[in-house]
Amino acid sequence: MLSCCAAWPIASPTLHAQDSLPARLQVTGLAFEGNHAIDDYTLGISIATSNSSWWARWPVVSWLGLGERRYFDEREFRRDVARLQLLYSQSGFLEARIDTVIQRDSASVKLRVLIEEGPPVRITRLSIAGVEGILAEHSLLADLPLAVGDPFNRLRLRATTDTILAALENRGYPFAQVFRGFEVDREKHTAQVTFDVDPGPHARVSRVDVVGANRIPASVVRGLVPVRVGNPYRQEDLHAAQRDLYRTGAFDYVDVRLVDSIAKGPDDSLVAVQVRVREGPLYRVRMGGGYGTLDCFRVLGALTVHHFLGGARVLDVSARLSKIGTGDPFSWGLQNNVCRGLDAETDSTRLALNYNVTASLTQPTVLLRGASATLSFTGERRSELLAYVREAVGGDLALTYRPSWDLPVTLSYGLERGNTKAEPASFCVFLSVCNTVDIAVFQEPLVQSALSLVVVRNRQNSLLSPTRGSLASVELKWASPVIGSDSLAQFTRLQAQWAMYLRVGRSGVLAWRVQAGTIVPATLATGGQNLKYVPPEERFYGGGPNSVRGYGQNRLGPQVRVIRTDSASMTPDTVTSASGGNDLLFANAELRFPLPGFANRLEGAMFVDAGQVFVRGDEILKYRGLRITPGVGLRFITGIGPIRLDLGYNGYGPEPGPLYQEVGPQLVLIDSSYAPAAPTSFFKRLQLHFSVGQAF
Repeated sequence: MLSCCAAWPIASPTLHAQDSLPARLQVTGLAFEGNHAIDDYTLGISIATSNSSWWARWPVVSWLGLGERRYFDEREFRRDVARLQLLYSQSGFLEARIDTVIQRDSASVKLRVLIEEGPPVRITRLSIAGVEGILAEHSLLADLPLAVGDPFNRLRLRATTDTILAALENRGYPFAQVFRGFEVDREKHTAQVTFDVDPGPHARVSRVDVVGANRIPASVVRGLVPVRVGNPYRQEDLHAAQRDLYRTGAFDYVDVRLVDSIAKGPDDSLVAVQVRVREGPLYRVRMGGGYGTLDCFRVLGALTVHHFLGGARVLDVSARLSKIGTGDPFSWGLQNNVCRGLDAETDSTRLALNYNVTASLTQPTVLLRGASATLSFTGERRSELLAYVREAVGGDLALTYRPSWDLPVTLSYGLERGNTKAEPASFCVFLSVCNTVDIAVFQEPLVQSALSLVVVRNRQNSLLSPTRGSLASVELKWASPVIGSDSLAQFTRLQAQWAMYLRVGRSGVLAWRVQAGTIVPATLATGGQNLKYVPPEERFYGGGPNSVRGYGQNRLGPQVRVIRTDSASMTPDTVTSASGGNDLLFANAELRFPLPGFANRLEGAMFVDAGQVFVRGDEILKYRGLRITPGVGLRFITGIGPIRLDLGYNGYGPEPGPLYQEVGPQLVLIDSSYAPAAPTSFFKRLQLHFSVGQAF
């Protein structure tokens, strides 16, 4: 039998002197003890009494008046005991007992809530009647919030009712009713639960009304949604319609709902669906600027035109400039101070201004519902630190299909003409072509034609800073003369990643990611030899804020070094550059947690990164020399995403690689596996990264 409830109070003797106490006692401690079935967070938000903020409780800074001070109300605290008792009763713990301990001093109070949960009432039988021929009972039971063996939780009982209703609505039964019943044996601590379902008539869509569309015709809006006249009614289609209309970017408000019905008979009815929208501006202009250790200062601008030439088409024109302040035409020498992430760059052409100008036109529906097409044209100059600089112009036609299970697949064909300039030594490594005159052939403009296939499964709960869910993607890219590519620009490139985000407690997040990639290079006949060649811009590079953070950008993986002699001073200097690889393997794990006293505006992080970029020869696998680097970080939470500071520790020496010496136009191999001396100072082994957005 149920025994009641709170023993009030177990307290210090001063509890009885209510009238002589100060009017306001600050709550400096609130703890729950003995609870197992319900966590501290749930108990804390179920009561009115709460702890003062961390800043207000910490003696070192509390005198400054920082943080929110919360005060003790004894009458409200008595009500809190009743609230907790009710919570446990609703959760299936009918014999729970709540006691309290209150410790006071002249200005503050510390509270302890002692809980004896007792045995729960457990469900021994759960059945559903009335869904025969509509839903399979065994599969429906597997998806319910309640299951046999669970505590008899009244809140989950209501959620189970809603789950059954949602399943019926998605099978064309919008007027279904679910009647629940239960029997509880308090002495045996058991419960039997039954759900009786009246599905009502099956419904089909009779019409789709559009309200609020002015500049965009109603017929266009109807074509964008999956709800079709004559089809069975499905609640999921209404949710998908709302999502698809928001995804176009043309509407500021969308509401899709069932508005009325017409009964045709006991087994069938017609329903009308209303799509209510509020159009956004057809023209949107965006401008912005920023800073990054690898881009230095950057600016961007974009113009978006919705309903361009009708049909809800979207025209996007964007332009972006980066590396402002490090090279021509804005050579201010900032790589030596505020943009120190670029101070390792030895080639001034890779410090020059980068640009990207893109115009794209998107047709939201092509052939099938859920299929869209995008035609884009791009002109760009981009450089990769210590690796290469590329200038190119081209276009791309992409077809994207989003099936009903929201697993978008994109097939695209791209054609561009451009040239890539890299250190001559990187060509020498892969092609055994070590004369700068011969190497120039590989840096001339050429045409690259490629087919790409991208599949993405995104189940993240946030694009900026996910806390749960997963992200998986696979990208396959094939360039070949068969589809118009130059013979020096042919390869097959495969890259995949899998990331997971798991809650740790109420506020922490454990995130991990695995990335892998491989490139099958073309075989070139050069100088009587068959050599494997991958264009520099398509190779894999490692190290930096989004890969292995113990290394600087592109400092992980194959490196090549050249001894050059300055013509003026006749002083030899060793220049290091990244030559890239054709295999990649990265693994990252990161624990993110809020720091106390900052109201979820500042997060800490601990991470471990592992990985390597490899040069694969004839062997199938060569995954030796993995590097593992730990680190810590800070995340400043802003409206544009977290601003991130990461400090990685590198316990390894510089990556080894071939060492060449310039002798006129020829590169002469001095050492096939040379590496400079490793740093001897702990602080020189630290690598600082500054960026916007989570690492993954």
